[in-house]
Amino acid sequence: MIKDLRLHGSIGDVDFFAFATGATAYNTYFYEEETSRIRFFSRGHEFTVTEDSVLYKGTGGSFCEYMFGVEKPVKDIEKLDVNNRLIMFGAFLDEKEKVVFTNNTEGMEPFARLFFQGHAVTNYYFLISSEFEGDYRKRQKQVLKSVGKFLKRTTLLSDDRDTELLGSFCTELGEKRSIVFIFKLINRANREYYEAYRNFYSVNRELTPQDELYLDELVQKNNIDGYQQERMKIDVMYRHPENRVVVDEYRDVLLKSLRRDTLHTSEYARLNRLRTLSIRNNIPVVLFDTLDELLLKGKKIQETEETEYLKDARAILENLFFKDPLLKQHIIKDDIVRLIRAKHQAYSQNDRGFEQILLDIGKACDELSRETDDFSVFEEFSSIVTYFDRYDNVQALLSQPAFMKKVEFREESLRSLIGNRKAFDDLDKNLFKSIFIKDLLANKYITGYGKRKIQVILKGIDNIQQGEASLKEVMAELRSLNEEERLYHETQAALKERMRSFFPGLELKEVREKIRADITAELAERGIADKLPVKLFEKVFLDLRKESIYLNQIFPKVIHTMDSALREDFLENSGLDRFYIESLEREYFEEKDLDLAYLDLIREGKELSVTGGGERI
Repeated sequence: MIKDLRLHGSIGDVDFFAFATGATAYNTYFYEEETSRIRFFSRGHEFTVTEDSVLYKGTGGSFCEYMFGVEKPVKDIEKLDVNNRLIMFGAFLDEKEKVVFTNNTEGMEPFARLFFQGHAVTNYYFLISSEFEGDYRKRQKQVLKSVGKFLKRTTLLSDDRDTELLGSFCTELGEKRSIVFIFKLINRANREYYEAYRNFYSVNRELTPQDELYLDELVQKNNIDGYQQERMKIDVMYRHPENRVVVDEYRDVLLKSLRRDTLHTSEYARLNRLRTLSIRNNIPVVLFDTLDELLLKGKKIQETEETEYLKDARAILENLFFKDPLLKQHIIKDDIVRLIRAKHQAYSQNDRGFEQILLDIGKACDELSRETDDFSVFEEFSSIVTYFDRYDNVQALLSQPAFMKKVEFREESLRSLIGNRKAFDDLDKNLFKSIFIKDLLANKYITGYGKRKIQVILKGIDNIQQGEASLKEVMAELRSLNEEERLYHETQAALKERMRSFFPGLELKEVREKIRADITAELAERGIADKLPVKLFEKVFLDLRKESIYLNQIFPKVIHTMDSALREDFLENSGLDRFYIESLEREYFEEKDLDLAYLDLIREGKELSVTGGGERI
């Protein structure tokens, strides 16, 4: 017996799939194909696909997956299990986000708007043909009550499981005599771009120059809108599992503040911590910025009044672009340096005010250029923005070796740093070191090897510029340091395991020598290294002793007394990586079944007293 009917076709820039099922679907469902359109109809219900739009009439609606970063109703934002957008024909949200139904269930949707406001790649429509006669508003409410929750929460869309979608829809509807139509519309150009970007990004969470070139060719070939490109990129980046874990945590913190005017200090500190973690894990900052724009809704995380350095930056740019042409001045080196320092201060404080200034100035320049047909002001502004692009590039290139393990620093990255260093040196000889190196080396989360890598890179750039070293020599030194770092961590893991049983004997030099020989043999068998220098082994041993002292003596005391200063003193003077120690602290709390809230208080330098007893925890 026929259970369902399926059709697949293409029209214009869209591929479409039509599914129909029901007790009498095989003889009460019709379609007709005309020039440049195909129409489906049954019992007064119609759905037509043309070369540039869809037309619909009857009981039904549309649905699609929410893309990351799109505007959502507050109710959908607050419900973390809501995955999809649902629109019922003839219904709309009022100012209080309450669904209002009308009897006008006939309409038209151009593809341009459908794939712009809905999902960029795939959107669905559904029709329910039945013997119902009467008020469409009542019927649409009835359908929404039956299938609304399912359509909002199902993951069958993201899994591309159309057969199960059709079956589950009918089960939720519970109307055996009705005929259900589901129409799936796919934008071929956007799908090609989305899948290509996803495949490239999934490899290393970054794109190679060849990947970028391929995507540019797709954009040119298919004339893909720039906004759509950004929507698809952000959605792909968010859906990468390693990104999603951290980004969802960031989102949850913001959701807690949704009903308040400001963020609590602890929430703000947590957001900063997650942003720092994102650098180490190579998570694009645009994902966090997108959530800020979507959820903060203009809330001020910091002071509402503009700071002095932002006022100064705005004054320079407004003087150049918004004053009388006779008074307009060209930017001098000192002005550019002040702007770069303002951007650096905004970056260091996670203050988005500087970027807002650039958006304001860029918009005003664009309007002025269109009004006067003079693009010189816009071109001058673009030349300034080039320095900000250089700034972002340097921050990204230096942050990876400073905070991340096993990162490959390439020769082209070193070439880029040399070029950017020269551009900043042309402005001010001290600018590069003061805005990049000084703060980076002082960052308490920089790893020990990360600090050494930055020093090698900085010294290498100086030597290359002075003709005292070559690119290959500097890269060889960096590779050697990377190998040492890898050997350190492999040795640390192996020695840590042995210390569980050999710890007392490790005080003796001959015992350590035997264990070093054993680890050397183990590493050689695994093809990691043939030699394990005594100096490196002794450093690993000493660091593990420090770790043991901290976890067994110092940290328990810190927990008992809530003495954050004692903890900070150890972290600053032990030479151990802060990220690593913080991970050990979390493991300690989990093993001892302690409340992680206390750990947050310790890290924030706060005290907590027990109600009634007065004793400090």
